[in-house]
Amino acid sequence: MFKGLESEYKNFSTEFDQFSRNYFAQLKLRAHDISTLVESIQYSFSSGGKRFRPFLAYLVAQLYQQSGQKTMSLGFAAELIHTYSLIHDDLPCMDNDDFRRGLPTNHKKFGEDIALLSGDALQSEAFQCLAHDQLNSAEDKVIVIGHFAQFIGTAGMVGGQVLDMKSNYSTTLEQLEIIHQRKTGDLVTASVLCAAQYATSNKNDHTCLKIFAQNLGLAFQIKDDLLDGLDGAQDHKSYLKLLGVAKTKEKLNLHSSLAKQSLDQLSVDTNLLQKIIDFNLNREK
Repeated sequence: MFKGLESEYKNFSTEFDQFSRNYFAQLKLRAHDISTLVESIQYSFSSGGKRFRPFLAYLVAQLYQQSGQKTMSLGFAAELIHTYSLIHDDLPCMDNDDFRRGLPTNHKKFGEDIALLSGDALQSEAFQCLAHDQLNSAEDKVIVIGHFAQFIGTAGMVGGQVLDMKSNYSTTLEQLEIIHQRKTGDLVTASVLCAAQYATSNKNDHTCLKIFAQNLGLAFQIKDDLLDGLDGAQDHKSYLKLLGVAKTKEKLNLHSSLAKQSLDQLSVDTNLLQKIIDFNLNREK
């Protein structure tokens, strides 16, 4: 899936899948009397996806010669949050989608009430996962939990969803970038910045990795817009609609270049993250 990173992704997937199995086994024990809710959560969590955010966190640990287990809890938490955001995004009161990744959306399979509560539960589980992490210090965990709360909250991912819902056909490029930075980019930023918090005490590296993640998050969304356009699913609130193909590709190249420039300032070899930027530039889905 990630060209040039096949070995790293294989190792990551093995560790992530084992962590997921263990976590959900414990969740079933804790919530044995509400099996429908657990089934709904697992249905959406296991419905596919690249695991892009937890893989990024894993790669940051690798940059600093740290075990992937050191960032596994935060990567898993990021994926729980991402899953909750997709469940809520699909609801009739928002995008009203019937299918995601070729399967019925959560509310189509379990009903709107269970879908809504599954999203709520996923967010709570994410913070429980972060709090119960045994491999990092209490001081670092407090910082990481604060970052996640900031980047997914009112001024972050949730705020981006509100701006998206309230925008219209007159959305400007500046407004669109704010929407995508918050709605898509902020969870990417949280995943990378929190991994850096666990992997290194170098504050300059933290700053550079944050800039890297912000630009990568935007580049990821821009690439999605291009791919959606090729599939005929162009949204009126997209780079492609506002700029056309040529200028959208220019924006993709700009943010990819800015992401690479930020990596040049790090104190370690950044080859793994350079490959992630190239993967996004060249991916076909």
